[in-house]
Amino acid sequence: MKKVMKILSVLLVCSVLIFAMLTSACNNTQQLPRLATPYTYNPGAGFQTNIKDEDPRRTIRCSVIFEVIDEDAVTELADHNFVIRNAVLIVLGELTREELTVNRDLQEISQRLVDQVNDAIRSNINLVVGAYFTEFVLT
Repeated sequence: MKKVMKILSVLLVCSVLIFAMLTSACNNTQQLPRLATPYTYNPGAGFQTNIKDEDPRRTIRCSVIFEVIDEDAVTELADHNFVIRNAVLIVLGELTREELTVNRDLQEISQRLVDQVNDAIRSNINLVVGAYFTEFVLT
């Protein structure tokens, strides 16, 4: 009987310790930092333009969302939407079929868009930090 009581006591102590560790672990997850809320700018309807190719009918159609530094940047970009749309069309129109098929590197194209838009809006600081495609079709 004493052996059974000792075993039950050990099991009870182990159960309490495990419960305490699990409770502590659950409380620690609530203290993890939250990810920063990204600010985005949508320049409106998608883009469609011809690309550099022997076939003048070859086009690209895409939609882009820009990540910007803060809420003020969203307002600034909205004021210059026509400049931004023009900058995107310039970058897309300079793409070749090879860049879009063989060497398709959307990150490089995204960086070109970021650079071109930042240059086009002529701000003292770079307002745009990322460009993300939500649609990308070569026809």
